[in-house]
Amino acid sequence: MSQESHTTIETKAGKSPVAHTVPPALEVSEISKSFSHRRRETRVLHNVSLTVEQQEFVSIVGPSGCGKSTLFHIIGGLVEPDDGVIKMNGKFVTGQRGEISYMPQQPALFPWRTIEDNVLLGSEIKGTSNDQAREAARHWIQKVGLGGFERAYPHMLSGGMQQRAAFLRALLAPQELMLLDEPFSALDALTRSEMQTWLLELWEENRRSVLFITHNIEEALLLSNSIYVFSGRPGSILHKIEVPFPRPRREEIMDSPEFLRLKRQLSGWMREEQAKNRTPRT
Repeated sequence: MSQESHTTIETKAGKSPVAHTVPPALEVSEISKSFSHRRRETRVLHNVSLTVEQQEFVSIVGPSGCGKSTLFHIIGGLVEPDDGVIKMNGKFVTGQRGEISYMPQQPALFPWRTIEDNVLLGSEIKGTSNDQAREAARHWIQKVGLGGFERAYPHMLSGGMQQRAAFLRALLAPQELMLLDEPFSALDALTRSEMQTWLLELWEENRRSVLFITHNIEEALLLSNSIYVFSGRPGSILHKIEVPFPRPRREEIMDSPEFLRLKRQLSGWMREEQAKNRTPRT
């Protein structure tokens, strides 16, 4: 499933423009995966293909256990697929590690490191940590509302503040592609809403390429350019929705008739899949 975006550049002579092909940030092509346990094979993913264009925010929604997190592990090079390939920026990276920045469901901050040092972790791993990187980290810590907590340790911060620090760590990592695996699922409803608005504003400013897993349909519609709907296990793609709302976005769009229509449509698909999962197999 190969899709490419196109931009226009001028020739050296400054005359007529020529087409310049920009490969997607991520291409997942026909990925399948099974796991074996006690001589029993479980199919987790089946023929999954999806694309994240440059500077695009893409979400995946689907029932629990449909293989979404396994797909992230395959993209990150932690798990080898049985079939299919992964490409980033036009380059084959199947099985390669260190090509993405990743934010899990829990903040996963190191308790013995200060917030500033946690934020700098990605740069350290890549060997790019220096005074300039530290200065950038301090700037962003201020920008995301954590000013004054640079020398604090994770246990001194609230859950929402820890999530901000974890997201900032992923944002400042040198890899372009960010994978966010249900980063707000452990937060209470009010904090989650605040974090959605904060993430939306921060992404509008940075426009990183993002692949985002969520069970929250409103969250997916608010944040995303496009949404892939997964089936139950083995996970496969049932639908893709192009989210029509212009950017920059604000929470007010959640009250619009089109937003509510898409929410009903996605909710219906999700209920159908959950019902299938509850039906005993013969």
